[in-house]
Amino acid sequence: MSRFTPSYLERINAFPENFARFVTRIPEVKVAPNRDEVIAALTPAHEQILREGGIDPKFLRRAQQVHGNRVAIVGDIGCSYPVEGVDGLFCGGVADCCLGIYVADCAAIWVYDTVSGSRGLIHSGKMGTQLNIVGELFARMYKVLGVQAKNCIAVISPCVRPPHYEVDIPAMLCTQLTEAGVQANNIVDCGLDTADDLGTFYSYRMEKGNTGRMLALFGRSNPAV
Repeated sequence: MSRFTPSYLERINAFPENFARFVTRIPEVKVAPNRDEVIAALTPAHEQILREGGIDPKFLRRAQQVHGNRVAIVGDIGCSYPVEGVDGLFCGGVADCCLGIYVADCAAIWVYDTVSGSRGLIHSGKMGTQLNIVGELFARMYKVLGVQAKNCIAVISPCVRPPHYEVDIPAMLCTQLTEAGVQANNIVDCGLDTADDLGTFYSYRMEKGNTGRMLALFGRSNPAV
C-alpha cells in the first residue's frame, strides 16, 4: 500500500479520517488505446486497493470527465456509474462515499476542508485548467456546504509538465488555488512529471494514447459497509 500513499499526500492523510491514494502504473495490466477497455482491465486491482483500505467498492463515485469545469456533489445513495458531464466531485465530511478521478497526464487535485471534513477531487487538464475548474469547485463547495477555501488543504498530483508539455498546468493551478483563497502554505504540488517516469506513471502523451490510467481516490478511512 505504501507506493499508493506517497509523501505528498501526507498532509491530508495526517487526518485519521482520510483515505487519500494515488494508484500509479500496475505493470501486470496491459495498456490499450481504448479508455474503457483499459479501465475495465484495471478495475480489479483498483477495487482491491479500496478493500485494503476498508472501503467497499460500491461506495466509489466517479466523474465522466469531459475536460470541462463542472463539478457535482455526491453522497452515499447512488451507484458507481460516472456522474455525467462533470470533471470534479465533492461531498460532505460525514459521507462514506469515496471520490475517484482517472488521469494519464492531466492533474488530479485533492481538496480537504480541515474544519468540516468536506472533500473534493477534480480532474484538470489543459482545458479544465483554462476554464478554472478549481474556482468552480470552491464556489460550489462554499454555496452547498459552506466550505471556506482558507481552511482547505489542496494537493496537486503528478501530471505532465514542461519540457514535455507546452503548458505549465501545475503553475496555473497553484495560482488559481491562491486566487480561490487557499493559503500558500496549504498548497502541495508534488512536482512529479508523468512523462518523465513511465516505469511509475502512465502518460497519454508519451505513450501516444496506448496507455493506462492512474486513479486518484479520496474517501473516509473507515466507511460503513
